Formats: sequence, C-alpha cells, structure tokens
Amino acid sequence: MKLSRKPIPIILSKRVGSFIDKKDAFHKFTYAHVSRVLAISSVIHKNVIDTTPVRPDRVITLYDSVDTELFSPERVNRRQARQQFGYDESLIVVGFVGRFSPGKGHEELLEAAGTIRKKRENVRFLVIGEASYGEPEYERRIHSMAHSMGLDDVMTFAGFRKDMPEAMAAFDVLAFPSHAESFGVALIEAMAMERAVVSTDCDGVLDIVVDGQTGLYIHPRNSLELGNALLRLIDDEGLRTAMGKAGRKRVLELFDQNRQIERLEQVYHEVLRESTTKVTQ
Repeated sequence: MKLSRKPIPIILSKRVGSFIDKKDAFHKFTYAHVSRVLAISSVIHKNVIDTTPVRPDRVITLYDSVDTELFSPERVNRRQARQQFGYDESLIVVGFVGRFSPGKGHEELLEAAGTIRKKRENVRFLVIGEASYGEPEYERRIHSMAHSMGLDDVMTFAGFRKDMPEAMAAFDVLAFPSHAESFGVALIEAMAMERAVVSTDCDGVLDIVVDGQTGLYIHPRNSLELGNALLRLIDDEGLRTAMGKAGRKRVLELFDQNRQIERLEQVYHEVLRESTTKVTQ
C-alpha cells in the first residue's frame, strides 16, 4: 500500500491566554506544523503572537458565537419568563450568569446589590450558575455572604439552567463583573436578547461591548462603580431599550453563529488549498 505524502493541515483553537514563553526549539518545531491558530478574541490573538513562534499571518481571530434565532426576544414570552421566578412587571431585574468560581465577580455583585437595595425597593437580582467542579465551598460562601448581608428577599440563586434564552428574557440588565475573561459568551447571549449590560472593561470583553452604546464599562473589582452603573440603567428605561437594540445589532454583525461558521469554513478551504499546492510543487 502506498502511503500519501500529502501534508495534513493542523488548525489549533486558542481560547485561553498564556504567560509562558513558548519560543524554544521544541515549540518552534511544533508550531511549524500548525496551519492556522484560531484565537477567540483580540487579546488572545495578541497573546499567541507574543508567546509562540507561530507566524502572525497564520493567526486569525474567530469569535465565539451565538444562535441568534434561539437567543431572540421575539421567540420568548417575557411575562411568562419572569413569572417562573416570581417577578411582575413592576420590578427591575438585574441578571448575572456565571459559574461559582473566584474571579467571576460574585462578591462585587453582592456588594452592589446591598447598596442598591437601600436606594430602590423595586430591584431584584437573579443569579444563574452553579459551582465549578471542586469548588462547592465557594458557592456556599457566596450564599452565606448574601444571607449575612440581608439580601434573601431581593436575590434569587437559580442554579444551572438549560433554558438560557427564557432566563435572560426575565432580565432587564445583565451584570458582568468578571475580573478577567478571554471572551464573554454570557454577554453576547444577553445582547442577542436585547439586554443592556454592565461589564468590566477587561481582556476579551473589549471586543464585545461598546461603552455607552451597547452597555456601560466599569473597572474590575469595583463594586461602587458596578452599583452606580446599574442604577443608571435601572432608572432609565429608554437607555436600557436603546442599548438592548444596539447590542442585538452588534451581535448579528459580529457574533452570529451562521456567520462564524461560514468564516470557519473559509479557513478550512484556505488551508486545504495550501496543502494541495505544497504537494503539487
């Protein structure tokens, strides 16, 4: 049997940054065989170039995406979505989505909620997510912190949910106080659902939110800024609506699942053509 000498294209997906320099002889040999590196965001794109010997022209930013037909406010009954959590239309609901893991900003959310609770009686906080593997103690600590702060009547911990479009339909605003992220899937999902967002201005998030247009930026680990930004949106329905519509428009342009699949297919075709060219030369 004759073995093919046609080179096999290798495409590497890079979703997490690294602080380790990988430009030694071993990695130079390894990355020489990589046809493309797909970086999840601009910050990861830069990190790949800074820390690896891969040629810059082989690094492509390919964002995570969302099914904008599934995550659409048009297909979800908002009233029913809110009723399942006991919310009527008189309440403003601040949503949070993320696993219980240090660095996601749960503490800042609780601190902001404590301040807002004293100023606005019509605000509720809905936390979606469960503990990461091996970190149940952190989740218990956050629940205990909420209880000790007297937030039981305004904060609901809903755990893991499979019906995220319906859960997000219950939100009026998404709070995203994460300390560092290579991207932010919860952000593009909420924006697809036409929800205004308050987000930290960190890392891969900078590719998603346009400050003042689709949401408001705050600094990481700053519960005071988080509370003030949330209050601004809580008190301004017109601004929430405008940011929500602008957010969905941005998702349709940059993070739509079908568009990203098309881009990925283009990458496959490019590397296959390159592989074929090398064989015929």
